[in-house]
Amino acid sequence: MVALCLDDGEMPTFHEDDVREAQKLVEDMDDSVLISDILDKRPRANETIENVVIVDNIPVTDSSKLVKLTNVLLKIFSKCGKVDSHHIPLDENNKTKGFMFIVYKNGQEATNAISSCNGYKLDKNHCFAVNRLSDFEHCMSIPEKWEEPKPEPYKPQVNLKSWLCDPECFDQFAIVHGKNRNTAVHACGPNQSFPVQQREFWTESHVKFSPKGSYLATCHKQGIALWGGPDFSKVGRFNHHNVTYFQFSPCERYFVTYSKTSLSPEDPQNLIIWETRSCLNKRAFSLPVLNYWPYFKWSHDGQYFATITGDNLSIYSTPSMKLLDNKKISVQNIRDFSWCPCENWIAYWQSENKDIPARVTIMSVPHCEPLSAKNLFNVSNIEIFWQNSGNYLAVKVDRTIKNKKESENVFEIFRLREKDIPVENFEIKSKVMSLSWDPKGPRFAVIQGEQGRTDVSFFKIGEKILPIGKTLTNKKCNCIKWSPLGQYCVLAGLNNISFDGVLEFWDIGGDAPTLMNEASHFMVTNIAWDPTGRYVCSSNTYGGHSVENGYNMWNFQGSKVFEASLEGFIQFQWRPRPPTLLREKDIKDVKKNMKSYTRDFEIKDKLSQSKASKELIEKRRAVYDEFMTYRRKKEKDLEVLKLQYSELRTEVVEEEYVEETVEFFMKEEVEPASKE
Repeated sequence: MVALCLDDGEMPTFHEDDVREAQKLVEDMDDSVLISDILDKRPRANETIENVVIVDNIPVTDSSKLVKLTNVLLKIFSKCGKVDSHHIPLDENNKTKGFMFIVYKNGQEATNAISSCNGYKLDKNHCFAVNRLSDFEHCMSIPEKWEEPKPEPYKPQVNLKSWLCDPECFDQFAIVHGKNRNTAVHACGPNQSFPVQQREFWTESHVKFSPKGSYLATCHKQGIALWGGPDFSKVGRFNHHNVTYFQFSPCERYFVTYSKTSLSPEDPQNLIIWETRSCLNKRAFSLPVLNYWPYFKWSHDGQYFATITGDNLSIYSTPSMKLLDNKKISVQNIRDFSWCPCENWIAYWQSENKDIPARVTIMSVPHCEPLSAKNLFNVSNIEIFWQNSGNYLAVKVDRTIKNKKESENVFEIFRLREKDIPVENFEIKSKVMSLSWDPKGPRFAVIQGEQGRTDVSFFKIGEKILPIGKTLTNKKCNCIKWSPLGQYCVLAGLNNISFDGVLEFWDIGGDAPTLMNEASHFMVTNIAWDPTGRYVCSSNTYGGHSVENGYNMWNFQGSKVFEASLEGFIQFQWRPRPPTLLREKDIKDVKKNMKSYTRDFEIKDKLSQSKASKELIEKRRAVYDEFMTYRRKKEKDLEVLKLQYSELRTEVVEEEYVEETVEFFMKEEVEPASKE
């Protein structure tokens, strides 16, 4: 019996049956139900262990110097992320044991510490070895008995250069059009194009070929996919949601993706550099929202990439993805820079600051030694133009004239292959809209004037900078596109209805520019030469208007080859070719003997221009191949039957021949006797 005293002094009594009945009403509730919100915030070993790194080879010192040592180490490792906690163990003599534990906020920051600080030299006697704590856990869990791993089955890789084996040597291009983002890769023939691969919903925005044409990148909400081989099978995937911009390195070994949204709330990094072949994350950065691209500019061989951060030029090297010499290059008032197309040289310019003039500097990498520099005054803006062979650098300087609203254009030409790198300047009085170099020669073109009425001038660099012929006046153009082989160019007015889509094809190889042909493409938005310089494409993409969307294909002389009208046309891009493996001597021999190949080329061109369509020829070829297969099968069956018949003949039968003579009456002629 259980007693309970009440306030009024009465003493009620309860039987044991009542107590047992009350106990049945009590629910068994553990902490996961009562304080689940608090328990969810409890750290878990499998989550936090990835955030912990162990730093070996730190200095061994007394506890009296522990605070100073800790501050030095935290200053180094705090650059990689937020340090939640740290610990330096001491031995029985109150000396450090030579290693340190650091706990970061998330696993990505721990990864940054490993990639940035592993191998960091504190001094000549201490070089850090940084590892993740989970790596030690993995080493401790290795069984003592070794088991031979089973070899994985061989998976053949696709041939990423298969398109170069085309016997017709047709170049390929990619187009995107339609509401369903219909994407197709075509081969460009002498009078029409042939689809190689086409799919709906292949991309959600646009596509991009790699610099050497090995990969085709398509953009999706989940990330970027890479395609290659004869059938454009998937060869890689980069998981990065809502990618806004992406680019290949010139060597195709690395791939850069950027998204305006971070990977996760715990991981604010939104720019990632991947290894293309393995699709591994090599380095990540946390950046604000970018309104320009590319953020990183790569050297021609993909060995270095750089960007401007404040008044610093940050140059990173591959494959370590670390800063060159582990430090940024301080360049006050740096505004822009550009890599040389064929050498590891950087040209950058600094704006004026009080009494300090503007300055253009050419620097070699990795030694970061200046090759040449030029001080400039009264500068409002500078543009840098490299020649493809790296022989020349043109610097366009916009100078503000005091007490005048106008500005003058001065060009500084650096001759980088000559002794002491001389600099030559010349001035153009009218406003310069653009400058473009001939990819293969010491020539360049300048568009000057105002929108709607422009002049075009061509120059050649010899002992002096001399004009090529007379200036072309009153041209309806705002763009010059040179052939990849040089000498030929197209003048076009892009994205301007007042230009009427005029296209002019010029030959600049002589003493004066020669107009080869003049054509038009209404509302043209882009001009693109194929890698061999045989064809040039003018396209009208869907961008605010839907009038005559599509593309026209021209030969280098300006004759139209074919045209295609596509509703909702979005993009056109040629597939690049890798650099030739032939030596200069071999190329000269090919050009010298070109006439011997001309006959074969003409025969192939005539066959391609015949009335028989490609589909009919393929159908006839298929029927012929089917018949020949059937015939070979029957010939084999006949050989088997002959063998069987010869085995059945056990006796040799001698044939008897009977000679008979048969006479036939052919013709009878009667001739009268002559009279003598």
